[in-house]
Parts: sequence; C-alpha cells; structure tokens
Amino acid sequence: MNRSLGLFALAAGLLMPAGFAQSKAPASSSGTASCTATTNLENLIKALDEAISGPADKDRACLRQVLYPDARMIPVTKTREGKFAPHVLTTEEWIEMVRKRGHVPLYEKQVKVKSETYGTIAHLWSTYELKSGPDAKPSLRGINSIQASFDGSRWRIMEILWEAETPDEKIPEKYLP
Repeated sequence: MNRSLGLFALAAGLLMPAGFAQSKAPASSSGTASCTATTNLENLIKALDEAISGPADKDRACLRQVLYPDARMIPVTKTREGKFAPHVLTTEEWIEMVRKRGHVPLYEKQVKVKSETYGTIAHLWSTYELKSGPDAKPSLRGINSIQASFDGSRWRIMEILWEAETPDEKIPEKYLP
C-alpha cells in the first residue's frame, strides 16, 4: 500500500460509532455547520468520525474542536525496511496530508468501542472500518487507541494511535462485533 494512502487510510480510521445517540451543538451565527457536542464519550466518538468522514478537502473546523490544540495523531505503519513504526503528526499535519487527496471521500465507522475512565481521563479502544462512501463495502479495518480528557464541560482528544489490519496481522475475534 502506498505510504501516503496508507497513512490517510489509517488516519481516517479513527472512529465512528454505530448507533450512538447524536447531539448537535447549535450552528454558529456565521452559518458554519454545527459540530456534535462532546459532553459524553459516545458523542466524542461520533463527533470525531463526522469530522474525519467525507471529502478529503472538507472544512476541518469540527476536527479542531474535538482535538486539543497540541493533540497528536499517530498511525503505526510498515516502514520500507519491513518494520512497524509510529508516524507522529500534529492535527495540522494530518489535515494537510489528507487535503492532498483532493475531493476523494472516505468514511469511517466504529464497529466496536470499549472505554475505560478514571476521573476526567478516558481511554477508548475501538475497531474501525473505512469505506469509500456511506453505503460502500468496508475496504479497511483497524484498531484505534484514543486518550481523552474532560475539561468540565466537554470531552476532547489528546492523542490517537492506530494501526490498520494487514493480511499478516488480522484483528482478533475479541475486538470484532
């Protein structure tokens, strides 16, 4: 798989919960599309996937709201030497990498999410699927590891680490729906 395409696919493979309730924040007076409010973890997952899914060159204002300013997006990919290594990206680096794909759409959906919390911190472990359209057959699956924090009014993401499934490394049955 082309490294840029692989990074995009992995980057897009962050989350999208099936069947989670949706809660929208009111639209701004400037007419900008509203983003899902992240007052609970289910909506955090939904907001992240809504912000990622769609055309590669879409507005990423909602993504910037879901992530802390210093958040890191870290796909783990196979290097040219055949080893797996993390590729650390800032939010803006991820946005620029994805934007280079133009108007090509990609949709993400979580098929299984497990969360653990303590106080104001949470870890979300999710299995995702990527598709070329909302009704298309999944073309890629993988696992996300997401670190989030509650600031007293909303959940935001500090880091997302993920790895796509490969022919040699299948997702274990316990992580599938």
